[in-house]
Amino acid sequence: MPELEFTEITGLREFWALSVIQVKPRQRRFTKNVLLSWMQSRHPAVSFYRVDQKGTLVGYVMLIHAQEPTQWIIERLTIDQAYQRQGLGYAVADYLIDMVHGFENSEMVIARYEPENVAARKLFDKLNFVQREEMFRDRHVAVLQFEFEEVEDDENGEEDGDLDADEGDAGEDADSPVEDVDDDDEERN
Repeated sequence: MPELEFTEITGLREFWALSVIQVKPRQRRFTKNVLLSWMQSRHPAVSFYRVDQKGTLVGYVMLIHAQEPTQWIIERLTIDQAYQRQGLGYAVADYLIDMVHGFENSEMVIARYEPENVAARKLFDKLNFVQREEMFRDRHVAVLQFEFEEVEDDENGEEDGDLDADEGDAGEDADSPVEDVDDDDEERN
């Protein structure tokens, strides 16, 4: 997966720097004005990230802490047209999912995107989001719920599944790799 750097931005000058991001003509209807994004980022529940690859600005994304304290929303995932079709949209969304999964009491990530944005739907399908029929503010909603394993104490008071220090592991990654998206997954959500 591509190595990306995420920088939370808050200042108007930082937002204005995002105006160099260009998308394909058919994607423009999914893209919001940088000034509007800056104004919305003033809300304490909104975090806005600049995304760089090897020191070069390649996109941005908004993460919103929903009214339900266990829910987070990914919105405005935008990758510059020169960097699309390289798996960057997938990498950005995957990074945010991992980040949210690490937050205390997080249970769900929601993706919102325009109904006509087929690429966004494909991207979130590949990330195992479940599409919902209902709409929110004229946008489709896809949900990824975290499943946490129940941890039970064994008779020694230790949590099952924990390895003793001398047991080690077999060196295998428990998660299987996921292929990069090769569709226009980087279209704006």
